[in-house]
This record gives sequence, structure tokens and C-alpha cells, in this order.
Amino acid sequence: MTDQTPPGRDTSGRFVRQAAEKVNAMSRTTEEGVHPMAKVLFGWTEAKNIGAILFWVMAGLSLALVAADLLIVRHEKVAFANSVGFYGIWGFLAFSFVVLMGWPLGKLLRRDENYYGDAGGPPADIDPDIAEGQGGAGTKSEGGA
Repeated sequence: MTDQTPPGRDTSGRFVRQAAEKVNAMSRTTEEGVHPMAKVLFGWTEAKNIGAILFWVMAGLSLALVAADLLIVRHEKVAFANSVGFYGIWGFLAFSFVVLMGWPLGKLLRRDENYYGDAGGPPADIDPDIAEGQGGAGTKSEGGA
């Protein structure tokens, strides 16, 4: 696949083929700060009512899968796993459990807001005499000399 267009000059004065210049332009961020490939891949998310459309599509797909579950004959060892919609409900509950466990885990692992101390001064756990000596021209000497 070769470019049959005659060579031309790009915006900087170089000789390039026009197709190559078009591809080069696709790799530059626009004035809006949006990369052109982002527009190509995710531009559809800016459409009006896309949230409602996605919600109803997913709701319809979920209902269709639960309806299809009525036609599937299972041979599970556990009796309640044969019920309609079991795997969907099980997946939703497992996902909800994992998401909700993030809250206590965050409480357990999160540090205090001022964990590293005051940004303007020396750390709180350092002896003030040592902190003064580090900030000044020299350290205090003991016993007069």
C-alpha cells in the first residue's frame, strides 16, 4: 500500500506526502486539549442522552439473559444453584461485597491528613534544640569555649 499523492510541503516546510501529513495531524493535541484519537474512540460518549441509552440497553440485555436462563437446563450439585438468575445475583452480591469492603479497608490503611506533619515547620517528633541547630549557621556548643 503506497501513497500515490504528489509530495507537498507541510506546515514546517518539509516535503511530505499529503497522507503522511494527515496522519501526523492526527497525533497532535488540539487547542481544546483533547487528542484526536480520544475523539475517535470516545467521542460517542458526548452524545445527548447516552447515559440513558446505555442504561436501557444494559437493562434489556440483563432481562434477555435472565429469560434465556429459563431455557437452560442445569445439573448442579447444589439445588439452589439451579434457580433462575442465580449466577447473576451471585455475581452482583460478590461485586457489591468487594466494593463495600473498600470502605473499612480504607479506614484501616488510610493515614491522617497531617501524617507528615506541618508543611511549614520541622517535624513534630524532632527535638527543638536539634531543629534550631540544623536551620541556623552552626550548632550550639556545650560548656563555654
